[in-house]
Amino acid sequence: MEKIGNVDIRVKRYLEDAGRDKWSRLYSPVNRGWTMTSNIAECINGKLVAARELHIFDFLEEVRKMFGRWNCTNRKNGTYTFTTLMRRYQEMLSINEYKSIRMRVNACLLVKWFSG
Repeated sequence: MEKIGNVDIRVKRYLEDAGRDKWSRLYSPVNRGWTMTSNIAECINGKLVAARELHIFDFLEEVRKMFGRWNCTNRKNGTYTFTTLMRRYQEMLSINEYKSIRMRVNACLLVKWFSG
């Protein structure tokens, strides 16, 4: 919490106001171990085994870097793929690509938090 407070005091206050039972397994009033998860959650959990030992700030940085690597790899692989999809799905993909090119990204609290 001290490390988080040094980067952005607003994040520390937010976590304190939310209460430890909302974000810490140690203080949770319910057993979160029996929650049903999806395959993607299992995949992400498997990749973050070593990072779980880190403090929350460093853990979140590892998660950010991992998703950045995945997105970069998937985008690179996608640029070299020339498979023709069924018409309906090709149209959906084209529409989403068109929309995504025009998206605007705004900095948020966490982005500022991670960039230091």
